[in-house]
This record gives sequence, structure tokens and C-alpha cells, in this order.
Amino acid sequence: MRTFRSAAFIVLAGLALAACGKEPTHSTKATEPPVVRDVTVGVVTSAKVDDTAEVVGTVKSHTSTTLSSKIVGTILTLHAREGSQVETGQVLVELDDRDIAAQLRRAEAGLREAEASLGEVDSAITAARAARAAAEAQRDLAAATLARYQRLLDRKSVAPQEYDQVAARHKAAVADLERAGAEVQALQAKRQQIFARIEAAKAEVSSAQVVQSYARITAPFSGIVTTKHADVGSLAAPGTPLLTLEDSRRYWLEVVVPESQAATIRRGQSLPVSVEAAALSVNAAISEIVPVADPTTRTILVRVDLPAAAGLRSGLFGRAWVPVGRRQAIQVARQAVVERGQLQGVYVVGQGDIARFRLVRTGQARLGAVEILSGLTGGEKVVLAGVEKVTDGARIEGAKR
Repeated sequence: MRTFRSAAFIVLAGLALAACGKEPTHSTKATEPPVVRDVTVGVVTSAKVDDTAEVVGTVKSHTSTTLSSKIVGTILTLHAREGSQVETGQVLVELDDRDIAAQLRRAEAGLREAEASLGEVDSAITAARAARAAAEAQRDLAAATLARYQRLLDRKSVAPQEYDQVAARHKAAVADLERAGAEVQALQAKRQQIFARIEAAKAEVSSAQVVQSYARITAPFSGIVTTKHADVGSLAAPGTPLLTLEDSRRYWLEVVVPESQAATIRRGQSLPVSVEAAALSVNAAISEIVPVADPTTRTILVRVDLPAAAGLRSGLFGRAWVPVGRRQAIQVARQAVVERGQLQGVYVVGQGDIARFRLVRTGQARLGAVEILSGLTGGEKVVLAGVEKVTDGARIEGAKR
């Protein structure tokens, strides 16, 4: 047993000595920096830029309206909801119009009755004119007969009694003619009254049709429904809001400009604007400058026209930059700035095309460019695009200029 333990100890000791006798191997090859390709590198330059002041505002539609009913009625159908795109003339709300339909039927019945009365009066006038013509003929005959009897009476060829009878018939014929003429005049006056009734009935029909049209509320312009104020079954009344509609084709940014800076802007002037929620960053023209300042905030409302963009909506937050002068500044593309937590920096390409991350302090950012307040000097080269591929100490090869 002792012999076995002694042998094992000798073997282990030998292995330990053999292990201690080996020398550690060391790498003789230095670590090469990683190589980055297909990035854009540019030289930093200092240039005159507009010194601007940032003002904030809200995106609003050029045209916005709240639809309401002109009559009292129960809402039967709502053809739109929030977010619905509608076209001019599209029916959005339908109200119960049974009472109005009954009024329209009564008005139409009155019109038909007046028109029928007009036909009867026209027939009566035709008959009365014929009777007047007959009365005229009888009067003329009686007058001629009276003239003959007058001559006969002068020659004493007829008795006075016969002459008196002829004279009486002449007077009767004249009276009949006057009555026929009066009848024609009365019927013509009645015809004018019926014409007036017809016009009144037509006006009543038109009024009922207009009121009935109020039961179908249509879109006054093409746009988007932003708010639904009522539901099916609700009672609509004049002045009660039902839907809010805005023109989704034309928006502007309403910003408030301090009165001290308002003197540097004018209508039609182009300003840099940004609406981050809509991914919009452009130069836009001033459309309106409200001529009255707010006495509380000492600011002036300015409206800047925005170009059409898919993401624009009323209520979005936006920025604009008002010029206040010019100064020398260094700017780089916004994508060249790398953010690491609260720190910002850029990759500076130095000797041997080695990129080093350098902290910088940034200033105003507008239209895709960021002002560098400190950390860079003119003439240095920085990575402008493809920064996501670059690491500190990487070698830049085949850079685009």
C-alpha cells in the first residue's frame, strides 16, 4: 500500500514539474483596427447663417366647420364617424322628416286645387265673353230698331206705344251688355286672385321642400370628420353640434411671434418650419399676419402655409424659425450627430483615416442641419452618413465625398 502511494506521488510531482517547465506563448501580431466602407465623409466649414429665434405653434386646417341641424328632428342615420373622408355634397346625417313630408303634401294639394280652379275660371271667362258678344249684338240690333222707330215716330207712322216698347228693349239690351261686361271683369279679377293663390301655393311647396332638405345634412366641402358630437336616436335641434369637419387638403401652422421679432417678418416671406409628428421639415411661406397683438402675451399670431403631407392633422405641434440677424456658424448634417444618452458627438476622421468619436455641443437644428457650438473646427473631416457602421478607432476606406 505504501509502495502504491509513493509511486502515485512521484507521477503527480513529475507532471507538475513538466507543466511548470512550459513557457507561455505570446501573440506577436498587433490587432488591426476594423475597416468601414460605404460611408460619406465631408469637410467641416464655417459659413454665414441666419441667426433665428424658434417660435412654436399648432397645425390647423384652413377651413373647419361644425355641422348642426336647422330643424328639430330625431337622428335616423349617421353616415360618417371620426376619421371618415367625405366629399362635397355627401350626405352625412339623416333626420326624421315625416312631419315635414306631411306639410309638403298639403302644400302640393293646395297647389293642385288652385291650378284646377284656374281652369274653371278660364272656362267661365270664355263663356262670359261669348255672352258679352251676344249682348253687344242684341244692343246693336235694339239700337238700329230704335233709330228706325224714331224716324217712323217723327213721321207719325207708328204709335207712341210701339216706340216706347222698342226703346225699352234697347235699354234692356244695353243693361244686358253691361252685366255681361261686369261678369267678364269679375271673372278676370277672380282669375288674378287664383294666380296669387297659385304663386302662394308654389312658395309654400318650395318652402316645404327646402325644410325637407334640411333633414339631409351634407358635407359643404371635401375633408375629414374630426369629431362626432351626436349619435343615432339623439334629438337634433338648431345650433346643436353634430359633426366637426375640416379641410384635409390645406393646413397652416399658427405660431405666436413676440412683438419684438415681428418687425423682421412679412407676408409671403419663407420661414423654416418643422412638424416632427408628420415628418415634415420644409421652408414655408407666411400666409397671414394678424394685425393686432395680444395685449396679455405681447405676441402676434402668424399663419404659415404648409405643403400637402400625409401625416398632417389639426392640433399637431410645430416649430418655425424667425430670422433675427446673420452670424458665422458651423453646421453638419443631422444624421452625422450620434446621441449616447444625454451626450452628443460626431466621428472625426483623422490621421490614417481613423475615426474617433468626439463629444460636441449642438445648437439649433433646422432643415436637416445641426449647428455645432463647440467641439469642431473648420477644416476637420467628419462622417456625415453611415455613422451606424462606424465605431471608435475604425479605419475608413473608400469614403464617399
